[in-house]
Amino acid sequence: MPGAVINAGGDDAKERVREATDIVDLVGSYMVLRRAGKAMVGRCPWHDDSRPSLSVNPERQSFRCWVCDIGGDVFSFLMRMERIEFREALELLAQRAGIPLSRGSGQRDDLRAAVRAALEWSAGRFTACLRDAPEAEGARRYLTERGLTPATIERFGVGYAPAGWDWLLRQGPAAGHQADALEQAGLIVPRQDRSGHYDRFRDRVMFPIRDPQGRCIAFGGRALPGGPPDAAKYINSPETPLFSKSGTLYGLDTAREAITRSGRTVVVEGYMDCLAARQAGHGDVVAVLGTAVGERHARLLRRYAERIVLVLDGDAAGRRRADEVLDRLLAEPIDLRIARLPTGTDPCDLAMAGGHASLAAVIDAAIDPIDYRMDSTLERLGDRPADQAILAAVEAVLTPLARVSPRAPLSPAQRRIREDQVIGRLSRRFGLETAGLRRRLEELRLVSPREAFFDAPEEELAVAAPLDPLPAWDREVLELLLSHPDAAGFVAQLAPDDLDSPTARAVLAAAARSAAATGHVSLHGLLDELAAGPLHSLLVALDEDAADRPLPVTERLVHWEESRRRRTAHRLAQASVTALKSSTLDPGAEADLLERLVAHRRAVQGMTEPKEG
Repeated sequence: MPGAVINAGGDDAKERVREATDIVDLVGSYMVLRRAGKAMVGRCPWHDDSRPSLSVNPERQSFRCWVCDIGGDVFSFLMRMERIEFREALELLAQRAGIPLSRGSGQRDDLRAAVRAALEWSAGRFTACLRDAPEAEGARRYLTERGLTPATIERFGVGYAPAGWDWLLRQGPAAGHQADALEQAGLIVPRQDRSGHYDRFRDRVMFPIRDPQGRCIAFGGRALPGGPPDAAKYINSPETPLFSKSGTLYGLDTAREAITRSGRTVVVEGYMDCLAARQAGHGDVVAVLGTAVGERHARLLRRYAERIVLVLDGDAAGRRRADEVLDRLLAEPIDLRIARLPTGTDPCDLAMAGGHASLAAVIDAAIDPIDYRMDSTLERLGDRPADQAILAAVEAVLTPLARVSPRAPLSPAQRRIREDQVIGRLSRRFGLETAGLRRRLEELRLVSPREAFFDAPEEELAVAAPLDPLPAWDREVLELLLSHPDAAGFVAQLAPDDLDSPTARAVLAAAARSAAATGHVSLHGLLDELAAGPLHSLLVALDEDAADRPLPVTERLVHWEESRRRRTAHRLAQASVTALKSSTLDPGAEADLLERLVAHRRAVQGMTEPKEG
């Protein structure tokens, strides 16, 4: 019924949201579309499109760019456009369509909405305080002394939390924000005796932390100079259902377009570093939140660009963080670079003193983390004999490589390429034999803690890998699957051996899952079963090709059944030939096998069995 709350994790939610979302309206909210025959076309946002190459099919509710070779449905489009996961796309489209989603508890949903509202409200209160309140004069003076302009402060919503214990808490109820929502948002803290609450952030410059869609999810607070000596310089909001610092980057919401343009993300270590770099004209800079760059950060940033440039101090602490990052991210399919600052300098000071060019020079000089680790190890052991220093550098590089788990995001081919690159670099740098380096890598693997071996199913590898062109037979089968009036029954007739390519077998496996779960198979059901990527584009193309075929499906099925019989006969004939060549048969068995071979070859040619007499 209209307005009913539906389960956010169920198929009903996906279908209702999909049915309520017109793909032409969705795509048209991002770009100008014009009609071209049955389709709508526009300039693709994912490549430099001088002529419209993005096609939107209103009838099939699908899209495809024929240059990028990407496509899908409303969920696929929004996921790619906003660089978000399916769950976020479902929530945004549901919100757009006015369909409430339930996570199993209406009360929990209400609290989540109240937390979001409290965070946005508090961001406005902190900003207004910094701008207008007399007690914020010290914060305004501090930001001015650090070189931030009023325009930068306003653009990033920088604010101030006064020194009182209940400044925010007292304002909440009058604005409709109760203590439970403020506590869940991490804005207030219960007193130890449970007699009430007090503000978490007091006498601090406040930096609102936003998700990639620009929604406030947390805060970072910086203590002002001259505060209590035991006060932490920075504190962040606690972990909440909306916020995890290991998976969040400050400034990403306003850096996404610049990152896409530059093809890289520059990562610094503090709020002020990020703001100073942005003010100096580096739009692709973001900041971590008191943690080292980790796997979740890498996965998030891979949505926007493959290269990550990590800007670190040149002191011992910076080297330690570089080592941590290499240990964590060697298994990630990213292009990582380390930019080393002069000792005693941070990005904020560098950007403020030298402007855009000074920080650009450091970023442009960033090097591969393998080279960084070799250089830093040799530098640290400069007083040791050369052979000892070289051995230490080799071990420092090979050890994290040995710990890369087979469960890592790298495919087997990517893992081998990375190993070859690292071993080749060590060999060239130190004049060592690659065979010896590989033996040492295998020895380290035997003693390194690693997860149990994991073989990804063929269908998962097919989803992740670039797709080879489909054989004509496989393409015909998949087109029939998408257009068959009883696709679930058609799937039941097929076996993996009926298909030649891993790609087609991956689609068949997804179709079997969809048929088992829902009793039918459709384009949108397959898109739901398979991860967004090359397969989505392939399925959209197959669906449109199938719809444009002049022959009715029933006639195509007749031709396909005949072709299938011939393929089966051809395989059996090949097996008979192999048996005749490789086996020692008695005359009777050999004659029987020859007779079957002749029958199979006649079937391949479409000939019927000869009649006696």
